[in-house]
Formats: sequence, C-alpha cells, structure tokens
Amino acid sequence: MTHPSLPDRSGETTEPRRNAGYAILATLRNYGIDTVFGIPGTHNLEFYRHLEELGIHPVTTRHEQGASYGADGWSLTRGLPGVVITTSGPGLLNSLSGAATAYAESRPMIILSPGRPVGHEFRDIGALHETKNPTGAVNSIVEFSRRVNSAEEAVDIIHNAFRSFAHNRPRPIHIEVPLDVLEREVELDPAILQARPLGKPQPAPADDVREAARMLAESKKPIIVAGGGSIGAAADLLRLAETLEAPVITSINGKGAIPEKHRLSLGADLRLSAAHAFCREADVMLIIGSKIGEAELWDGDIRPAGPVIRIDITRDQMLTNITPDIELPGNSKAVIPQLLDALAELGLIPGSREPRNLQEIFDALDNEGRAIAPELADLNERIMEILPDDTIIAGDSSQVTYMGTTTFYRAARPNSLLYMATYATLGYGLPAAIGAKVAAPQRPVVCLLGDGALMFAVQELMTAVEQQLDLPIICVENGGYGEIRQNERDRGIAPVAVDLVQPDWVKLAEGFGATGFSATLDTLAETVRQALGTPGPSVVHLKIGETLR
Repeated sequence: MTHPSLPDRSGETTEPRRNAGYAILATLRNYGIDTVFGIPGTHNLEFYRHLEELGIHPVTTRHEQGASYGADGWSLTRGLPGVVITTSGPGLLNSLSGAATAYAESRPMIILSPGRPVGHEFRDIGALHETKNPTGAVNSIVEFSRRVNSAEEAVDIIHNAFRSFAHNRPRPIHIEVPLDVLEREVELDPAILQARPLGKPQPAPADDVREAARMLAESKKPIIVAGGGSIGAAADLLRLAETLEAPVITSINGKGAIPEKHRLSLGADLRLSAAHAFCREADVMLIIGSKIGEAELWDGDIRPAGPVIRIDITRDQMLTNITPDIELPGNSKAVIPQLLDALAELGLIPGSREPRNLQEIFDALDNEGRAIAPELADLNERIMEILPDDTIIAGDSSQVTYMGTTTFYRAARPNSLLYMATYATLGYGLPAAIGAKVAAPQRPVVCLLGDGALMFAVQELMTAVEQQLDLPIICVENGGYGEIRQNERDRGIAPVAVDLVQPDWVKLAEGFGATGFSATLDTLAETVRQALGTPGPSVVHLKIGETLR
C-alpha cells in the first residue's frame, strides 16, 4: 500500500541504514531472537529493512491475530519472547487477542509498531491508519505500552523487558516508535545493543524455606500442584517429587512439568472432581507457580485438610484464590533447589520414602475423564498411540482439546501441549502450531482442534504452506459450536446460531496447496500416520456426533 503523503523512496539504494528499526532488531538478535511474526505495511518497513542483514526470519501471517498467536507458539517452544511486528492502527489492534492471551497466561511477548510522528499525536486529521490513542488501547491489555522518543529509549526498554521476563511474571509489552524516530539515522555505540546479563533467579527467605521443608518432611500425604511457573525448574521439580514421594498434578499450563508417564504424575487433570477430592485429603499441599483459578479448577475446590505452601514469583498471585500458610516468594528455579537442600539436611533424598500406591486415584481420574466425553477420549487415544513421544500438540478452545487432549496426551516434557486455558479464545491452535514448527522444525508438531476453531484462523493454512512446514492439522467436526449448543440446551434454549455450514475440508486443503484427508474413527490412526509422513501441511477431517459433558 502506498500513500501520497509519504516521500517516494523508490530510487533509494539498499545500502545499510542504521536507524531505530535496526537498533531494536539488532538488540533482539543479540538476545537470541531469530524469528519475527507479522505483516509488512506502509509504516513498518524500516523494521523489515534490516531482517535479512541480521539473520532474522520473517513469518508473514495472513492476519495479525495469527502473528501474535504464532509468536506465542514460537515462544513456548523456543523459550524466548515471541516478537510481533505490526503496522500502525488496525494492524496493531488486530494483534491484541494474542497479546491478551499472553497476558492471561503469563507469557513473554514483544509487540513492535510504528506510530504517528512526534507532535502529531491526537491530531485527528485523517492520516493513514490514524488511531485515537493506540498506546492507551494497548496499555489496557498488556503489561505496559510505551511510545518512545529515540532509538536509545527503545533499546533500553528491550533490555529492561528481558530482565523483567526473567525476574517477574512474564507478560507482553508493546513499543510504539514514531515514524520520524523509526526512520531517523542514528549513530549508536554497538555496546549498548549487546545482550545484558539477566542475573540469577530470586531465592526465597532461608528461614521460610527451612520451615516449609520441615513441614514437608513431616507430611504423610503431600501433594504438589504445579502451574506454568514451575516448568523452568522441571528437573528439580521431579527430584523434589521423588524425594517427598509426592504426586504431582498440574494445571494445563504446567502440563509436562514432570513426564506424565512417571509413576508420580497425575497429569493435567486438576479440573476433575476426583482430583479435587484427592487434593483435599493432602496433609500438606505445595503449589508452584499457579493462580489456581476457574480455568484450572472448573469451579472446584482443592483446599486441603493440611497447610498450604506456595512458591510464586509475584506475591499478588501467591495470595490469589488459596491463601498459603507459608509463602516462598521467588523463582521456582531457585526456590525448589533451596527446598531440596533443606530436605537433604533433614535426611530426605530420593528413595528415602516408601513408594506411594496411587492406583486408586489414577483409575478415578481416568474413569472421570472418559465419562465426560467418551468419543473424544477414544479418538485422542487413537491419535496418541501413533505420535512420537516428543510431539508438540497445538490445541484450541475446542472440546476435543479441553475434554480430550488435556487428559489423554501424556506429555514427556513442558510446553508440549500449546493451549490457553485462561483466555480460552478460538483461533489459537493453527497459528500456534505454525510458530512451534518454525521454532523446532526437527520435532513433530500436530494441530488438533474443532471445526469452529479452525475456521477462526483457516487463512493461516496459507502461511503453513508458504513456510513449507510438515504440519498435520486434525479437524474434528461436530457440526459447529458444540459446547455452546450444549450450554444453550442446559439453559432451556433451543439451539440457535451454533449449527454451522461446513466446507468440503479436503478440497479446502487442496485449494490452499496442502494435502487433504478424510477419516473415520476406525481409519483415524492410519490416516494421521499417513499425514505425518506427507511433506507440507495436511488437513485430516474427522466428522463425529455431538459431544456432551
């Protein structure tokens, strides 16, 4: 798109120009960012100018919401903040569902956008992409939104953001660079663009750690509840569980915090009533990095008979929903090793305690998970049987995900199920899968979601084709918005606006340049196996009946 108010630069050479766009991206590259997600537009080209020179791969999505969800999937897989580049105005605002997801799920993201030149804010003169108050709009959704006045200020925000991601609850940030600042050539000392040391993870107060260790050492039926804040300490968490003979049950964001085929893993079934009852019987509960909110519990109550210990990087979250008897403020990467040392001083190491027999709770969780949606349990198990152990599955706010995959996919490591339990929007799965596959091309990645969810982001199938990604997309069709259909019936409302006309999914896939497959429940496993061996993206369509809770 061109605009008559912008100078004609068609005759310019491609010699390197050092401006704020370069400074920002060079700094990001020095922190390990090698991929950005977004759509080039008239106002953001001074970001795109420098990508090839810096060795940064652009993933051009077909909508900015896909860019922010792709960045989230990349971030979860790579372990670095996802970076989104939008144009001003509508491009920026289109990305905000992904930003809101990252905020709700505590995930790091950096959104870069251009803005009106300095002195032109709030002019309301009909300029291209003019928006009343873009930073104000974004600031209401992310951790913070800043409009900068210089390249140096932007670089400083990048450094501070990485430090904040490491030491605080990671949440998205936005930087708006005025067009004149973005384009202005600058001379910067290369040293200020270099990544800065992030420092060591924050430990908890030693006296509180010793008291928590004493309480855990004296417990007979401890339980560990692990959220997304535990996954950076996965190896130490497993050692702690084995030291205490404590079963570990996770939120969905904590899924895979310990391998889910381990004898002490209760999976990510914290929302099930059998899990609630089991938790209430604990004589000590250790909660690590989780809000323990509605999205985790489905309105259940897990308050135990005994005391509660909470580890959390922020005190506000530590006091949310369940008030602890002992607070251990700090990063789980530091606090769990502290607990292990304190337990060792008390004579507890892995193998010190008799193994616990957990078969009764295993059976109860399995039976309840199957009873909720038997057909979804069945089809998930058929798929999981043929997936390699290191597969990443991207789900969506679809019944097949939250009534099936969350229970019946046994994750071998953290961030193997990409999902957003709290924000719970449709349209996440496909772009998140694209981001994950770009981040880890050597790992199998599968997108498993419902037809309603896929249609929210179906245009990103073109992105997957363009990126030449080997990516099976399993679309489970229940005729539309199945969960909402059931909600209507539960309220005495005749189903309205929930039965959706379906495309020919095989032809749709082929029209995008992907491969299309049609499966039945009996042929599902073999069809998915075939899709896994097919180069490029593929769509496996499976039609099922209505799924009831």
